Amino acid sequence: MQGKSKPQILKHFLAASAAFLVAGGAFAQAATTAPAPAPRGGMHHHMDHGGGMWMKSIDTDGDGAISKAEADALFNRIDTNHDGKLDKSEMAAYRKTMMEQRRAEMQKEFDAKFKAADKNGDGALTKDEAKAGMPHLAERFDQLDANHDGKLTQDEIRAGMQKMHQERMQRMPRGPGAPAAPGAPSSSGG
Repeated sequence: MQGKSKPQILKHFLAASAAFLVAGGAFAQAATTAPAPAPRGGMHHHMDHGGGMWMKSIDTDGDGAISKAEADALFNRIDTNHDGKLDKSEMAAYRKTMMEQRRAEMQKEFDAKFKAADKNGDGALTKDEAKAGMPHLAERFDQLDANHDGKLTQDEIRAGMQKMHQERMQRMPRGPGAPAAPGAPSSSGG
């Protein structure tokens, strides 16, 4: 019986490892596209070293380790057709769901921080409010204040962060055969 259980354990371990990598990638990508600015270093401040966020989401008993039962539960959540295998579409669907969940969580966190920083409750942050309540945002205040009225609305912040993200993506090096960044000149010469 042990001869059969070792390959089964290995199969589950490899499948869970693949799922963990996808989940970690989803959280990392979600963090780079969040509406709130990332602190210095590029990672969202809630991201723990070593993938602590996704581990916490899988470690349902909170003991700091992932048991076989917890790994199996994750596998079963991803294996939507219940065939005992994880295919590309299941992994992509799981990754998309995790990204959407993380984006929603980050938006909720941002909204709460914005509301707490907005001391006069007018729905916009002055430079002083931003410095006191959202210092990383204050560092980019003038760049984000699109209409130059001395206040930042959530719409201005979202638009400004999206613009900065797009500019950052355009500056990223592209390998041979990689698609051009949105808005980048085409290399087809046509």
